[in-house]
Amino acid sequence: MTAGSTIEAEIIALAQSCKDLFPIMDIVEYMASVVGLPNPKTSMHVSIHKDNDGALILVETFPPQFTPRSKHYALKAIWVREEIVKRGIKPFKILMVEQLGGISTKSLKKVTFEHLRKKLQGW
Repeated sequence: MTAGSTIEAEIIALAQSCKDLFPIMDIVEYMASVVGLPNPKTSMHVSIHKDNDGALILVETFPPQFTPRSKHYALKAIWVREEIVKRGIKPFKILMVEQLGGISTKSLKKVTFEHLRKKLQGW
């Protein structure tokens, strides 16, 4: 699928990462109940970090405020919003210079690239 805007690409990526994350959360919850552990929902603190303001606004705004362009990916944004509210996940704004994934997806200034490279080496 080709995205027509940066916000659309961010919403698509967010929805896809949530589709990967939520089953893992469900498995952890199920396994905890099978072995008799307390409900992990109270101890599992999951947050989503996004560097795109438009995507964050679409995901956090209720009722949804869509534009004629955003109507094409509105269902993904609504699904993500409903799921993160239901699961108690908090989306956070992260600066682009702190977004480790940016090193492989964006054209960065040398200073930002070096900063992220050093952070990745510390992992």
